[in-house]
Amino acid sequence: MVSKSVKLKYKFKNKDLLDLALTHKSASKNNNERLEFLGDAVINFYITERLFEEFEDLQEGKLTQFRASLVSRSFLNTLGEEMGLSKKIILGKGESTLNNSIIGNVVEAIVGAIFLDSGLDSAKRFLDNYYLKEILNLEPSQESRDPKSHLQELLQKKGCNLPIYLVVDRGPSRRDDRFKVTCKSEDLDISVIGIGKSRKIAEQEAAKLVLNLHFENE
Repeated sequence: MVSKSVKLKYKFKNKDLLDLALTHKSASKNNNERLEFLGDAVINFYITERLFEEFEDLQEGKLTQFRASLVSRSFLNTLGEEMGLSKKIILGKGESTLNNSIIGNVVEAIVGAIFLDSGLDSAKRFLDNYYLKEILNLEPSQESRDPKSHLQELLQKKGCNLPIYLVVDRGPSRRDDRFKVTCKSEDLDISVIGIGKSRKIAEQEAAKLVLNLHFENE
């Protein structure tokens, strides 16, 4: 049972739910996709409620920007790493968590599993451990509509999935174009490449290309 070796700020009553949350579709037909679907909704509700309560004077546009950044694949992947999930996920032969959204998807599945295990309040308390500090540190006065945040906001408004960023580090010899990032959106049926001297710059360049191609006037 893999769940015995996972360290979470929550204790499952039904350990089978955690094992299921950790099981990728490449490993079994009995996998975490349904829990991921449920957890995604719980996280979005949680973030929306917390932002609504914390920032009473902010309008919908700014709240949407904040939410997009807090539910992004890159942020959820970071949370999953913080939870120590990367080496606990049950994968099929040849599957990897490198440069994809698998770890973040497992975070969603775990939240869905907690919801089923003991309800919404428990899921919200669990998320408080990882999100509350981030939410309290948000600065409403700072402009957050960089290309990546703007793209996330527009896709969410249209009911689309957030884009996936795949990163390749081409080594120090490449200097100004060291990082090559592919930004892929299945909903827009597009895949573009951004290049920069840092991962962040390359991601922003890729997002900017998608905005120019699909959202020029938005």
